Amino acid sequence: MKILNIYIASKLKSFLLATVCVFTNRKRDTFVRTRTWAALVALTITLSACAQDQQTIVVNNQGILREIMMEQKLTANASLADYKNTPNFYALGALEGLAGEILILNGRPLNSIAKQGKLTIERSFDKKATLLVSSEVSEWNETSIDLNVTSLKDLQSIIAQKAKVAGINTNEAFPFMIKGSFEGIEWHVINAAEAKEQNHEAFKEAGLKGTSSEVDARILGFYSEKHEGVFTHHGSFLHLHFINEKETEMGHVDNLKISGNIKLMMPKIR
Repeated sequence: MKILNIYIASKLKSFLLATVCVFTNRKRDTFVRTRTWAALVALTITLSACAQDQQTIVVNNQGILREIMMEQKLTANASLADYKNTPNFYALGALEGLAGEILILNGRPLNSIAKQGKLTIERSFDKKATLLVSSEVSEWNETSIDLNVTSLKDLQSIIAQKAKVAGINTNEAFPFMIKGSFEGIEWHVINAAEAKEQNHEAFKEAGLKGTSSEVDARILGFYSEKHEGVFTHHGSFLHLHFINEKETEMGHVDNLKISGNIKLMMPKIR
């Protein structure tokens, strides 16, 4: 990127010099105008190539979390089948009617459903979502880092810091992934259908809760400083779902602990 910036600067300099020559040396007007247009064309091509080479991060959300939890708007806002053939697709969310959790990793669906205390993983796009947060990421930057994390607040600060280093604009939403061995993951799978009351805590209680210790897992997360109550809970900039290595447990991450080396993946900004 540094080399590219230098190249662009040199083209701008050439363009400005050529423009000055137009006004200071009219005898060479035809020659200078030729140089001017040549520089302008070269600059346009360069900037166009740069734009094409840059991976744009776009995060989409369907459904509003506060309306789902506070107003019990549990109807479907998205169909997973619409994304069955979408390349490089990553998503998390909640199934229609808050009947379970959604996780899609590179176009591969992993839906967790808790009924009567039992957890099942369904690998199907034949579902609808009350909430869906998604992004298409063609390339990731993977780094191996040592972390000592005891809460989601700790992780939130680290994600923001590492994103800035990676050249990601933290004023906009972006996805990330973490994989490796976790000291502990506290999670739940929601189930509104069996809830005794119509509120968020009751929906969680009716589902399934768990704590996975010393677990190898992958986590998909979305970070945003502007979507509290939209797709992150109030007081948090994160929304995370995990799947263990055996793919027997998947759910919404309520808390986690990391002690040691872990792999962090951010969208590649070239």
